[in-house]
Amino acid sequence: MQSFACFRRVYKSDISRTSSAAIRKGFAITIQENPGTTRRQVISLFIWTTLVGLAAALWAFLRGRPKTYPARVVAQAADIPVGGSKIFTYPTDIEPCILLRPASDTFVAFSRTCTHASCNVFYHPEDNVLACPCHQGAFSAANGSVIAGPPPRPLPRVLLERRGQDLVATGLVKT
Repeated sequence: MQSFACFRRVYKSDISRTSSAAIRKGFAITIQENPGTTRRQVISLFIWTTLVGLAAALWAFLRGRPKTYPARVVAQAADIPVGGSKIFTYPTDIEPCILLRPASDTFVAFSRTCTHASCNVFYHPEDNVLACPCHQGAFSAANGSVIAGPPPRPLPRVLLERRGQDLVATGLVKT
């Protein structure tokens, strides 16, 4: 084993001499002869800490990637009258959404799940709002923003494309 000039091996005789000298001066020093932590334990701890850090970084990377959504025809433009609505599911068959037609060439779609208590919202065309009956939350039918009540976030918006007469859902934007 290599020896360095700045490090000196401490022997039992040095410990007892240092301890008794310190006690004579009024200082109590406790010296542990065998620290109990081996080099193998330190290296093992370093390896496990590194692996956990890499796993956390991978999880954060995968979670932060943008999701891909399927393109799905949700309605025909001629089937929805101006001021009307249609309920559909997107991106899966268990996630309810609502399609609105506020003007002749304007279509907007939102998730129907309230961001407060996950109740379904309902369209009230006379007020131009999407209302949640659970806690009287209200969302704008124009952009999905919160108008009233306890919902903490706006409704997720469904991205739409018009392809001829088909209205195609292409994505979901959560704000």
